[in-house]
Amino acid sequence: MKLMSGGALRWVPGLGDPLWNFFARTEFMTSVRRLQILHLPQSSSPAGHRHRFAPKINRQSLQSLQKPLPLRQYSSNLLSMPKKVVIIGGGIVGVSTAYYLSHHESNPSVTLIEASSIACGASGKAGGLLALDWHGNDTASLARLSYQLHAALSEQFNGRERWGYRELDTLEISCTEGKASSRHVSGVPDWLREGVISKVGNLGTTQSTAQVHPRRFCEAIVKESKDLEVIMGHASRIVLDDDKKVKGVDVEFDGIRDTKIIEAEVVVVAAGPWTTRLLPNIPVSTQRAHSITISTQTPVSAHALFTNIKLKNGSLVTPEIYPRMDEIYACGDVDKLAPLPKFARDVKVDEGRCRQIMKNISVVSELLEKGEVTAMQACYLPYSEIGPGPSIGWVPGMRNVAVATGHSCWGICNAPGTGKLLTELICEGRITSANIQSLDPSRYTR
Repeated sequence: MKLMSGGALRWVPGLGDPLWNFFARTEFMTSVRRLQILHLPQSSSPAGHRHRFAPKINRQSLQSLQKPLPLRQYSSNLLSMPKKVVIIGGGIVGVSTAYYLSHHESNPSVTLIEASSIACGASGKAGGLLALDWHGNDTASLARLSYQLHAALSEQFNGRERWGYRELDTLEISCTEGKASSRHVSGVPDWLREGVISKVGNLGTTQSTAQVHPRRFCEAIVKESKDLEVIMGHASRIVLDDDKKVKGVDVEFDGIRDTKIIEAEVVVVAAGPWTTRLLPNIPVSTQRAHSITISTQTPVSAHALFTNIKLKNGSLVTPEIYPRMDEIYACGDVDKLAPLPKFARDVKVDEGRCRQIMKNISVVSELLEKGEVTAMQACYLPYSEIGPGPSIGWVPGMRNVAVATGHSCWGICNAPGTGKLLTELICEGRITSANIQSLDPSRYTR
């Protein structure tokens, strides 16, 4: 690290899902049911059951998703290619945007501003599940692009070793605490309790689901960015001129009273649930989600699990379990008991909720029950308050300010695609790699 004038820390690389929770599943499944009415025949087959999580898109819709449309957000309001781009937010969306901008042939100068640390929020504490075809029409094109980019980045930078990228099977399992299944169920991974699982459904295969360790991914992609400047400070305000054109970003630094303006020709706000504090006209809601990581005596197979566990008290819990190469990740439901703090580093962890996750997943696996909890953690997921999916594009009422936020539990999955599309918008004046017309931030002003 180098100390910049004004006290800013400069970090030059080279120095070394999706949290899917009960709320997100319910919200997503509601939209899926609406899609089923429009596109899907009812079916009692395993494939039909899979539609609960993975709505199919008809061929005509799929073709339309592949065509870039001449919308406002597809046309740049820049008179020339920007020389200086500032990104606010060191999560996976900001990091991915920084990576693709830094490697663009126009060679812009790219600065990333982060108040806590790289991947300090949900991007460092998410499950890391990637899904190719679990998405509705609004985000299907983005998700398909992003899934391909995840695979390409892993191939290019040895992601299997560096950030645990791998394809895996994804199952939904059901059981009742303390009750043995009355029938034999095939397809149950051998690390689950024998005779307990009453139902198994296929949600994804190695052709359609994969995973990453999100924090390691972010750290590696920062390192692989070209000449990226990382400033550790709090972006407190976007500075505009009289014509609402961006001039820069006010940044506060710990222990220093005065702010410093970081000049910019383009600003990208990728601050997750903190976005609204900089852009009040982009409403983003949030909820806190808890998770744990577990070390087990023996490794387990690559099966991501969505569980439906009926407890002895009659309640239903739905934790998700994501085995990684060197640990097992599990997450539970969400809450609004603690307000969003000023910084990601100040997120409060309710250890009681983490212990409950461990207790719940122990119902399905003795190996997990005997495992050692190595981390109890919490984060906040950002949700767009209007319309489906995230907001990606130019901010209404400002010139040369873009936003990418509201990805909910799909932030890890869809971040590379988001970063690439923003790079096209900023550096080429047109988005061509995917159709994200319904994600235009101008929807908030309609």
